[in-house]
Amino acid sequence: MKEKFSAVILAAGSSGRMGHHKALLPFDPQRCFARKLADEFFAFGCNRVVMVTNSDVIEKVKAGNYNLGDIDIILNPNLDLGRFYSLYLALQAIDVQHVFMTNADNPFARVDILKQLWQHSTQADYVCPAYQGKGGHPILISPRVVSAVKAETNLESNLKDYLNRFSKLYVPVSDELILANINTPEDYWKLAVGGSE
Repeated sequence: MKEKFSAVILAAGSSGRMGHHKALLPFDPQRCFARKLADEFFAFGCNRVVMVTNSDVIEKVKAGNYNLGDIDIILNPNLDLGRFYSLYLALQAIDVQHVFMTNADNPFARVDILKQLWQHSTQADYVCPAYQGKGGHPILISPRVVSAVKAETNLESNLKDYLNRFSKLYVPVSDELILANINTPEDYWKLAVGGSE
């Protein structure tokens, strides 16, 4: 039986320091961050990509030409509840299976890294890429974690603390970009994304 995977992009933050919604930032001349991430997840073999975001991003996607029609976009109506609640909302729409999860502010997921994570997927409840001992994104959560999040009743949980309840495996990778967080215009230009050198 062919394995099934999905992916979740967490993109509900206000992006105040950036001044522009990160999921919609240009990654290259053709694609925004969300499109680039979805391309990698679909190329790996994910059957669904779900992005949880805020109402402003949803309106911009409707009005703009971001080419996100194959991404399931879900509204987080309560941004104060944070990333755990966004993940909870996404997983309500996904069958219990392995799920990749990443933040919209790191668009550097690649198929080869996803493959490395999958190769270790049975060794822990979730698997995290690591560069020189530091964990980055995306992570791969197991059906056990997915089931637990779907059934959680404390929706104010902190995502990092919640995941600490489960076993974690770091998978060493050679790409420092797994650690990147693009939070400011300076971060954006320093990492030379957007198609400009």
